[in-house]
Amino acid sequence: MTRLNTPPAAAFNAPRPYTFSPYSARLLTVTNLRNSWKLALWATAILVAAQSAASISVHTLRVRNYFSARLEDAFGRPVQVKYFNIEILPSPRIYASGVTVGEDPAFGYEYFLRAERLNAELRWSGFLHGRFEFGTLSLGQPSLTLVRNSEGRWNLEDWLPPAKRPGAVPSPIYGPSRAPGIANRLEKIEIDDGRINFKESDIKRPFALTSVSGSVEQISPGRWKLQLNAQPWRSGVALQSAGTVQVRGDIAGTSARLQPASLAVRWNKVSLADLFRLLHGKDYGVRGTFELQANAKSGAPVDAANVDSYNDSFVGGDWSYSLKASAAQIHRWDLTERSDNPALTANVQGRCNVALKKLAAETLSLETPLSNLKGTAEFLSAAYPFMQIKFESAAVQAADLLSWYRAFHPDVADTISADQFFTGSLQLQAWPLQLQEMNVSSLGGAVNLRNTEDALRIGPFHAALNLNRLVIDPVHVALVSKSAASPPAALGRLTKLRASAQSSDEASLTLVHDFASRAGGIGVQGHIDNAEKFFKIAAAFGHILNHGWDLTGPARVDMRRQWSPTSPGTWSGAAEVTGAQLAAAGLNQPVQLQKARLEWRNGNRVAQMAQVEGFGATWSGNIAELNSNDLERPGAWSVQLHADHLDATELDRWVGPRARPGWVQRLLPSLFSGKTQSVPASELVRRLNVAGNVQVDEFTIEKLKLQQLHLQGSLQDLQLNVIDGRAQWAGGTVHATMLANFLPRPVYDVHAQLDRVDLRQLPIDAPVADRLAGLASGAIHLQTAGVGREELLQKLTGAGKVRLDNLEFRGWDVNASVADGEVHPGVSSWPTGVGTFTVRDHNVFLEDVRLDGGTQFTLIDGTVSFSREADLAIETTAGKRSVRNTSGPGQMLKIVGPLDGPRVTREKIAPRQPAD
Repeated sequence: MTRLNTPPAAAFNAPRPYTFSPYSARLLTVTNLRNSWKLALWATAILVAAQSAASISVHTLRVRNYFSARLEDAFGRPVQVKYFNIEILPSPRIYASGVTVGEDPAFGYEYFLRAERLNAELRWSGFLHGRFEFGTLSLGQPSLTLVRNSEGRWNLEDWLPPAKRPGAVPSPIYGPSRAPGIANRLEKIEIDDGRINFKESDIKRPFALTSVSGSVEQISPGRWKLQLNAQPWRSGVALQSAGTVQVRGDIAGTSARLQPASLAVRWNKVSLADLFRLLHGKDYGVRGTFELQANAKSGAPVDAANVDSYNDSFVGGDWSYSLKASAAQIHRWDLTERSDNPALTANVQGRCNVALKKLAAETLSLETPLSNLKGTAEFLSAAYPFMQIKFESAAVQAADLLSWYRAFHPDVADTISADQFFTGSLQLQAWPLQLQEMNVSSLGGAVNLRNTEDALRIGPFHAALNLNRLVIDPVHVALVSKSAASPPAALGRLTKLRASAQSSDEASLTLVHDFASRAGGIGVQGHIDNAEKFFKIAAAFGHILNHGWDLTGPARVDMRRQWSPTSPGTWSGAAEVTGAQLAAAGLNQPVQLQKARLEWRNGNRVAQMAQVEGFGATWSGNIAELNSNDLERPGAWSVQLHADHLDATELDRWVGPRARPGWVQRLLPSLFSGKTQSVPASELVRRLNVAGNVQVDEFTIEKLKLQQLHLQGSLQDLQLNVIDGRAQWAGGTVHATMLANFLPRPVYDVHAQLDRVDLRQLPIDAPVADRLAGLASGAIHLQTAGVGREELLQKLTGAGKVRLDNLEFRGWDVNASVADGEVHPGVSSWPTGVGTFTVRDHNVFLEDVRLDGGTQFTLIDGTVSFSREADLAIETTAGKRSVRNTSGPGQMLKIVGPLDGPRVTREKIAPRQPAD
């Protein structure tokens, strides 16, 4: 038997932690754990059942209407929801999709807010107090439409509740107190991928904010904190880098017109191209970056330390603001970005009143790296908008002006630098802005070109606007060596173009403009010892004035331009050159301009040549530009020229071989101011529209010499038309007309009349010319086509009639030679003769050439080739009628071979019938 160990009696009297024995405590712990699991299971089941019941009940009409009513209380507008869902755990939350918040009828009937989805957190504290309160409300892909009506009110003004104004006495309440509205306890609104549209009454604006994200949180009753990000957008315009707009700050309820409020807006990473697309809907061709920082505060200045700078105290509805807008790397769209591209920063600080539609800028400054303008501004938006900008202090460096010029003009040399300082003031007023007052001056400066020994020295500058009349005093510019330090001396007014040793390499510029009558004028007068320097300076500034030509030598200019409201103005004046040289592309030698003058008459150019040497001749006359209303043709040209002597050999030295490619292409662009460098030569010739007269005292083409050549015609649409060509040739006269079409292939058609041409003076070999005497008259018609001598001769065709008077042939007695069949020395003479001929296949065909010798007729038939090969048949017949022998056999003299030494034979010919 096992003995039990009984505790002593004292042990029973000691205090115990449990009422029961330790063994009973263990049993109680297991029982409690089992009961806790049961409670947890019951709680889970209850929650699951509640979630299921809530999910089912939310689809009932009554519950949907209840939730819609609570959302209407929160938004203060009618709400429509396509679908609801609810969650109990981990916290009560309502989900809705297809949410549409209606608009106030005073602003239209389009939706006020539309969201693809809505997520609303429910506050437990509201349930404990028997209320239905929203916590954080999240909107997915919302679209908000902000409308401004004709009275200047926004539909947003009555949406959020206003803050309680300090010191305001609450209105007395009669009867039972009303529970606070649900909207007053709306804590936070979160936005994801939203959009804000803008409307003016019923007109939808093209602007919008997209990708809106952030939150609007109520930090105190009626006070809201904003943290929003958005991207600007404009309809119909493709934007590449519109930047991001960030809005930070806090505002009061919108029914208090956002006051009091404090806002900070930043817009960065914006390209200037997209900025102008947003503002005006088109690209102005400006590139660069833009950034904006703005701060606004209602009721007090943004900078409280600068309160004393304000002229009067703030009144209700006033907003103070500060704004900083900066643009960098500004340049034209087709120019590469440079390190010296200009930058501009605008700083504005002031206040505005939306109700009064008034904006004032007590501090306004425009700054560039080296320049600044400081002033004030005021804008009033009313039935007649008004704006005024005053710059009391302006300090501008010419280096900044040069950087702006370089950023928008191509081909400006990097070697140019400018050193000049301008100071002054100006005022702009009215709407649109107009210049009202201006006073700008400078003591002078210089423009240096590092690659040359010369520099431009600019004299004192003064421009003033008084009584709407802008006057720029004469500005004197001199081209001097870089060692010269003094500014140019003042030029006297040049009323005539005359030489003056004191006006060497100097110019004077003046400008006057009346803003009231919109009329004015500009004048330029000066002289330069070598015009080549002027063209190099113009090219350094990106303006190539001498397209395809160069001018060296002294020149003097006196130019004026006047404009009015009815006319944009044209240049008038003249430029004179003496002892200068003109080199043009396509010419192997320079033209000597001994004395020439280029005038501008009402915008038309007139070149007067008193003595010009070129192409082996001395020229005089004029070339005048005529007005034209055809936009395709800038104008026609009238030519009146005279040359003493022209030689085709000399012309060939000037222009090179006729087959040289690209000759016309290089020569003609100078006639079109270089605007057609890539245009084919045929197109350049087509654009030429020239008409007039050219006279040449003597024109030599190899052995052909023309005296007193006169040509009257025109060149238009690739067609050369000589309507009157006259010349003295070989003791007689030649009258001709010619029509040449140069497209698609050159085609020539010539009609000529010869009168009493002396055969002794014909350009033929001496052995033949010494044997001939007499006079020739007749008509000839020639046609050919192609390019180059070989092709022109290959396709040459024609026909003609000739009449001969007092014809003699020395060395042969033709009649005796025909009769005897051998050559008889002597002289043959014919008082008259007639005949016809044709030209084709490199041959001249003589047909029925009849020479009347009085008692006998001589008949000549056959061919003479262009290579001087002859195949002629000569017959004689008695009688006074030029008919062939038909009564019996006759004799015929055959001449075959080269004309220098032909073979002569006699042949019998059968009698011919009259019908032959």
